[in-house]
Amino acid sequence: MTGNIRRGAIVAIGLLAALVWCGSEAPASVDIAAGIRHVSQEGTQTDCGAKARASLDAFLQDAQESSPGSGDWVAHSTNGIAGTPTATAAVRCYGLPTGYVVTFTCVVQLPDNPYTADALCLDVAHKFYGGAITALAALPTPTPVPTGCATTNLVGTWVSDSDSKLTFTMDLTGNVTDSEGVSGNWGLKGNTVTFTYYGNHTLTLSPDGKHMSGGGYSLTRKC
Repeated sequence: MTGNIRRGAIVAIGLLAALVWCGSEAPASVDIAAGIRHVSQEGTQTDCGAKARASLDAFLQDAQESSPGSGDWVAHSTNGIAGTPTATAAVRCYGLPTGYVVTFTCVVQLPDNPYTADALCLDVAHKFYGGAITALAALPTPTPVPTGCATTNLVGTWVSDSDSKLTFTMDLTGNVTDSEGVSGNWGLKGNTVTFTYYGNHTLTLSPDGKHMSGGGYSLTRKC
């Protein structure tokens, strides 16, 4: 049984880490906590599952058993700025001849989450078997995506004035993607635009934020 628990914990860590890492935006790191283990001399695996779900839902959301009867309960945080969960926790229940054993594994994406994996796992475990609960900080409110023709950013869709089929989508993090999937970057200082796309180009942003030209390009923003 001990070997199965250890192997199960390793698998859980890998799966949870992959989930939050795939949704992270650099620079980011994945914080992992594992090793909390609790043994109950009474109760069934079903009892363990009910407590696992309640303890996960106290701090995360939508706790579910990975498959009926598996004893593996997983829950995630609300979505972060990147639109994906920034924290995940798993509570694994194993039935014994008398009672059960339960383990706790947590993965948190930093710095998108204001608390560590250790803090999350400790509170989930304490909620499960009774213990001091430390209030976790609330997730930061995602930054709204700018709209309109602001002169402080280039976010939006830009169309080439000489070729309407050539468009560029620019996001808040400075990424550029053209209509064929080719990527680049943008930077803005005052009204001077650094446009990195098949080389570096210097453009000038118009006072209304709707046009920019120079370096062989003339673009108009849809706004």
